[in-house]
Amino acid sequence: MVQKIKRKVKKGPKAPHAVPLAIVMTALYGFERAGRDFRRSFEDMDRLRAALRLQLDQEIIPADRVLSFREYLDWGLKSSPGRLVEMFSRSGCIPMGPAVGEEDHGPRPRLGILPIIAVVKGNQLETFGGRIGREWSELARVAFQNSVYPAFNLIAGYDLLLYQPPHHARDINGAIAAVNQMMEDAFHHADRAYPGPFDPFPIDALSRIPIQESISG
Repeated sequence: MVQKIKRKVKKGPKAPHAVPLAIVMTALYGFERAGRDFRRSFEDMDRLRAALRLQLDQEIIPADRVLSFREYLDWGLKSSPGRLVEMFSRSGCIPMGPAVGEEDHGPRPRLGILPIIAVVKGNQLETFGGRIGREWSELARVAFQNSVYPAFNLIAGYDLLLYQPPHHARDINGAIAAVNQMMEDAFHHADRAYPGPFDPFPIDALSRIPIQESISG
């Protein structure tokens, strides 16, 4: 008789929890503020993790590239942060595979979503909640930009990366609205026609994402 192996969930104030986060961004290229597909793998994951730890002060497991709107919407594991930690805590990053599904959007800006899982002890969850969505510190902002610019082929002072601080994945639509405002301002200052906002995610898709999830041993 084959017995099913049961996973043990650690309990107590120091038990780890997986908290699903996301960074919403768009990259605008040149003085025309043109959009391109910028879903390339990051060159140095250690550098990216270090930058995110400066902002969040917790163990961080980021994806190895940004996802498009459709990729994130279709990604089933966004609702299973605990499983993601179990699968990828050793490697320290979530492998997303090759970017797929790019349509010919021409110069229209693309929305990018960087999924992140924070590993937080139970007795630190409340304190950590106060860091989510907090404005970037200058040190963390510079470190983050330096870690992603090479993958996005951005030239400082010529191209523009618009992004929000890490938000809870359930609150991603608020971050999209903020990036939309940043993008409208950028086109206004460049004296270019604003191409319109990015669409929000369906509420039912986000409601399935847990606030946090216990990590099984």
